[in-house]
Amino acid sequence: MLNVALKLREPKGLVTPVGPSFKWARTLKSEYEGTEITFKAPRHRPKRSNDKGYVPLRRYSEDRPLPFRNHYSEEDTARGLPDHWREADFFYHSWAFNGPWFTGAVGELDLSFQLVKVVNYPKDISLFHPRALEQVIGDYLTNLYSHHISSTRGGIQIFHAPVNWQPLSHLPVNAARMEVVSEDFSPHRTIKRIVFFPIANDLMSVLIFWPGRFKNLPRSELDKRVNEAPMLELMENIIASVQLTLSPKAQAQQQAALAGMNDTSLVKEYPPLKWDKVSAEEKQKILAGE
Repeated sequence: MLNVALKLREPKGLVTPVGPSFKWARTLKSEYEGTEITFKAPRHRPKRSNDKGYVPLRRYSEDRPLPFRNHYSEEDTARGLPDHWREADFFYHSWAFNGPWFTGAVGELDLSFQLVKVVNYPKDISLFHPRALEQVIGDYLTNLYSHHISSTRGGIQIFHAPVNWQPLSHLPVNAARMEVVSEDFSPHRTIKRIVFFPIANDLMSVLIFWPGRFKNLPRSELDKRVNEAPMLELMENIIASVQLTLSPKAQAQQQAALAGMNDTSLVKEYPPLKWDKVSAEEKQKILAGE
């Protein structure tokens, strides 16, 4: 018997893909040290069958601890980066978004939800304090992106963050969302969206969303071919569904951190961090010469 591979049809014009319905999303609850995190998300439905998702345990305890890993390396030391992070995988799912019949998946939304413990900061630091949270978010972004410097374009930084910084108000703690945007010449076409919020003095939740489209083209061209709106709508629904119930211990930490403050909110503006040594004028000349 002859098996002939089915060639998927190439979509024409702008495609608005279809992904999972948030209407049928399941509610996930997990308790860590008495604090409960609740959110809704559809079941894992990736493009690739070997892309395995995972969900948090209903409750973490001494018998079933959440494993935090140390990724600090000699390379980080050489870059002058401090050893500040212990990270634990909490949740990961991916959702394929399909085009019309016989075009297959044209996009995918990934969500990596991590709990990040801060170490080697002053002992009295509290992520419930808005200035401390802002500093730690900046340090975290620096750890992830500051070393991405273009060696072929005059040493300009490849990523910009935080972009479109926005404090969130639906949680009982300070929280913020932002974007990580790469330069147009970068092969990283996806604009990452990240949400941060604390759950203890030394522990924060980090939700990283990747809405990707399966063409190696500039974002301006991708925008003409695949509508990103359905992926972003799913992302917005997940973010809006997040709920947090602090343990009595965490509530006491929050009250102590905010004691005496008239304004306990995060800054409304958080400009992108500068990691390169190139002036704005020099950068314009470098990019204009491409």
